[in-house]
Order: sequence, then structure tokens, then C-alpha cells
Amino acid sequence: MALPASVRSMAPQNQLTETACSLPSCKITRKQLAAYCGLSLRTIDELTRNGVLPHFKIGKSIRYDFAEVEAAFRDRFHVQPKARKVANKGTRSQS
Repeated sequence: MALPASVRSMAPQNQLTETACSLPSCKITRKQLAAYCGLSLRTIDELTRNGVLPHFKIGKSIRYDFAEVEAAFRDRFHVQPKARKVANKGTRSQS
């Protein structure tokens, strides 16, 4: 899973490379996650605090796994399409 160019450009090259993120265990910061998802840092912090977003805490740093975050968003916020009722046309009774 490759990161968008806007997220890749936020981190120094030695910290986040295309090769490292093509692996299934790509870890990103909250700023990178916010930019990728189009959410504010405050929203990311609240979702993390409330236990919605799975994360790793290493010292004072918090990192997110891309695949786990996408799965959490899909499980929690994905809206299933509603089944549409099919109208019965031409079945009116004639008097």
C-alpha cells in the first residue's frame, strides 16, 4: 500500500521511504494520518483517546499502522447501502 505524495513529502526521506511503506507494516505519525484521511489532528487525537484507532506507543511517540487504521475505519464508519424495494407495476386491480 503506497502512501500519497502529499503524505510522503511531509516526512524526511530517511524517516519514511516508499520501500518501507510498501511493506504491510507501514507505521505513520498522527500528522501523516490526518493528512491522508483529510481529518484534523484533534479528530485523530480524539479517535485515538476513545480507542477507535489502533495505535502503538513507543516512548512518547504514537504511531499508526495503515492497514489496521483502514480496517478500523471500515468496521466503525462504513455505511452499508440500503436495499431498495422493487415496486410492483401493473398489478393494480381494475374496478
